[in-house]
Amino acid sequence: MALPKLTTPTYELVLPSNGNKIKYRPFLVREHKVLLTMAEADNSEVGRIIRELVDVCTFNKLNMLQLPHFDIEYIFMNLRAKSIGETVEVTVTCDCGEKIPASFSIDSLQVEKKPEHTNKIMINDSMGVEMRYPVIDDVVAVFASNETDNVIELITNCISGIFDTDNYWETADQTKEEISEFVLSLTKNQFDKIEQFFVTAPKIVQIIECDCPACGKHNTSRLEGLHNFFV
Repeated sequence: MALPKLTTPTYELVLPSNGNKIKYRPFLVREHKVLLTMAEADNSEVGRIIRELVDVCTFNKLNMLQLPHFDIEYIFMNLRAKSIGETVEVTVTCDCGEKIPASFSIDSLQVEKKPEHTNKIMINDSMGVEMRYPVIDDVVAVFASNETDNVIELITNCISGIFDTDNYWETADQTKEEISEFVLSLTKNQFDKIEQFFVTAPKIVQIIECDCPACGKHNTSRLEGLHNFFV
């Protein structure tokens, strides 16, 4: 006689990038076992593990290779809430050096959207670039190192088009070397304008407030991105 099949609950959430509703389910034991391997994984594996876990728990309905990283972060945190628990334990370091245990509820996470944010950036009076949001692998690579080369590669990967008053060049039709050369030819001011796309892009944020038991200072800490949230 065959064993009964368990029914897994499903939930809905709204993607920060486009407002679309998606369905998801919690991690199963087999997926939680994979999650535990993240502590030992290198940076390239971390991106793959997160992407594959989100993919299977959203029923393979999303284009994971194009989904903006903040969508994946938001889905992943909600998966964690339904699978492991809604409370995340964190440690806040006071200016005096004291390590303060704190916590927050995933339900209180906010999607921060800057009103001035745009994906079309004019780098001079007649030429601009159109940007795409980085995917999870892009972000993992950058946060693994603060090297300038990684930041330049991130910008190179995220330019989807270059335009002037008469023409539009899709980067998909260009070589990576040609796009990289374009980025390296920018002035510092032009480069900074493109960087603002990433600075003002939507982010999953949480504000943690706690008092230091050693010196009494009231600490306010801002967490953003999976590199801070994942515990």
